[in-house]
Amino acid sequence: MTPIANTPQPEPTPPVQGGSSPSLWLYLVLLLISAAFVFAAFQMQHDGEWPGLLLNLASDLIVTVIILVVIDRRLRAQELATLKRLPFMTTRKFVLLLSPTRRLGHRYACSLLVALEPLIAGKLELQGFAALEDKVRRGFVLLAGPGEGKTTWTQFAAVNLSRKYISYKSEGRIPIVFSLARWLPQRSLYEALHESFDSYAPCRRWLFNRLLKSGTVVVLLDGYDELWQREVPFTDQLKALRSQFPTVAWTIISRADKPLSSDLGDCESLKPPTDEELKVIHRRLKTSSYL
Repeated sequence: MTPIANTPQPEPTPPVQGGSSPSLWLYLVLLLISAAFVFAAFQMQHDGEWPGLLLNLASDLIVTVIILVVIDRRLRAQELATLKRLPFMTTRKFVLLLSPTRRLGHRYACSLLVALEPLIAGKLELQGFAALEDKVRRGFVLLAGPGEGKTTWTQFAAVNLSRKYISYKSEGRIPIVFSLARWLPQRSLYEALHESFDSYAPCRRWLFNRLLKSGTVVVLLDGYDELWQREVPFTDQLKALRSQFPTVAWTIISRADKPLSSDLGDCESLKPPTDEELKVIHRRLKTSSYL
C-alpha cells in the first residue's frame, strides 16, 4: 500500500479549560430566588424594615435578569433554540445530575472534540473507516504501513464515537486516545492514561476508575511500533488493566512491519483507499501546497 501522506498526522492538544457564558438556568435560578424574597417579604410584613428590604432586593434581581436577557444577550437565536429544546435538555441534565460518570464522560468527550475536529477538518474519511469503527467497541489491533492513515483513522474514530456519546446514542463511547510515543518510563500505563484523560477533563482517580468500569470506555493506543525498541512492560501492564477493567475495549494501532505480540488481540489491516479516494486526496494535497 502506497503512503497517502508524507507528514505524520498531528496529535490533539487538550484545549484550555475555561468558563462558559451564563445559561438560561442561571436566569431561572435568579428568578426563583426573587420569588422567594417576595414570598418571605409578605410573610414578614409586620417585622419592621425587613419586608421592604427583601422586596427591593427581589426587584433588583428581576431587573438584572431583564438586562442580561433582553439588553445584553438580546434573545439571541441560540437562546430561542434552547427554549425549544428545553424538555429534551432537561432530561439530559437530569441524567447528568444523577450520574457523575456520565457527567465526566460528557465533559471529556466535548473537550476531546474541541481538540480533534480541527485536525481532521481537511481530511478525507475513507470508506473502510466505518467498518473498523464497529470493531473499536470490542477492541482489536490495527496494522498499516507508515503514512497510510493509522493516526488519521484513530482520530476519526474518536470523533465519531464522541459525537454519538454526547448525543446519547447507544453506539457512542468515550474514546481515550493515547500516543504510546509519549509514554514516560517512570509512569505506569494506567497513570499515563489517567494523566492524558485528566488533561481534557480533570478528575480524581476513584472517579476515573468508576468511568473505566462503566462499560462505555474504549482505549485507542496509537504507535505500538514506537515501543518495540524500548524496555517497557507494555504487554504485562495491558494484561493487568484488562483484568482490572474487563468492560474496557482496547485497540492497539501499530505499523505492520514491526514485531507484534500475539497476546494483544485480533489483527486487522487498514484497507487502502479506492482510486476515487486517492484522486480526492491528491487533489487536496495539491491545493494545500499552493496555500
